[in-house]
Amino acid sequence: MKILIIKSSSMGDIIHALPVARDIAEHLPEAELHWVAEESFRDIPTLAPNVKKVHATAFRRWRKNFLSGAVRSEMARVKAELAAERYDVVLDIQGLMRTALVARWTGVPSTGYTWGTIREPLASLAYAHKLDLPETLGAVKRYRMAAAEALDYEIDPDRPVFGLRAEGEPPLALEGRSSAFAVNTSRDEKLWPEANWVALGRRLVEDGMPPVLYWGSAEEKSRCERIAAEIPSARVAPRAPLANVASGLAKAEVVVGVDTGLAHLAAALGRPSVGIFVSTPTSTLRLVGDGPVCSLGGVGCMPTVHEVYEAILRVRGMKGERE
Repeated sequence: MKILIIKSSSMGDIIHALPVARDIAEHLPEAELHWVAEESFRDIPTLAPNVKKVHATAFRRWRKNFLSGAVRSEMARVKAELAAERYDVVLDIQGLMRTALVARWTGVPSTGYTWGTIREPLASLAYAHKLDLPETLGAVKRYRMAAAEALDYEIDPDRPVFGLRAEGEPPLALEGRSSAFAVNTSRDEKLWPEANWVALGRRLVEDGMPPVLYWGSAEEKSRCERIAAEIPSARVAPRAPLANVASGLAKAEVVVGVDTGLAHLAAALGRPSVGIFVSTPTSTLRLVGDGPVCSLGGVGCMPTVHEVYEAILRVRGMKGERE
């Protein structure tokens, strides 16, 4: 059986979908699993050992010039590649117009969400089979339940396993122990004050775990450099592919991050992780992983440096328990 999972963005959402790959490996070990991801996130599905191939789309780039010959040619190539695979099952667990379009490109009947449970209702018209699974289930549970129903196997929806591997070279060659900070996020309202990061970093230096800071844009690099300049022994990692960043995170003693893809990635990799949520309801979105995690804060609730440090002590002492 050849299966295609469509979950193309964003980074954190793709990470939360990866237990689907682990479930399929467990229940359908002979299946060949492929994935569709946006080009900037194509490394993420490859962290799941049984994802054999990733088809990259580029809608974020394509939509800037849909009518150009180059874009139309690139889209036609991706469409032809998908159709040539002759999938037995196509499952769109994202539920957007663009992902429904990709499902249609495969040329086989696909499965997605119902009109009343999908982010963009018109997308449901593209599916031959529909799943009535509301977003209120939470991302990880919803994605796993969708695959289990579409592929006819049973799961414990409250016990996801990621089972990821990080095999690339870390962006920095470090000696000794270190922590990792994911201080950047896509929206300013999700940020934690820079002074808090400095205070937390100094405490971790005292504990023998100087932080490594990661970034993905010029603005994010500047923020990391400002914070690191105030923390003795802190280092700013060079920009690197996500597969290499994953390897760096996997070597950290503890990872602390705001509501951002790197924090969710660290948790999924099984690292002791603390999530700082400032404008996100932790009732529906929190860190989930194979190792000990803790999610602090929520909408209008700013965790203090002391609260975050205490959470670090907890996750480092939990020995695989989950919070």
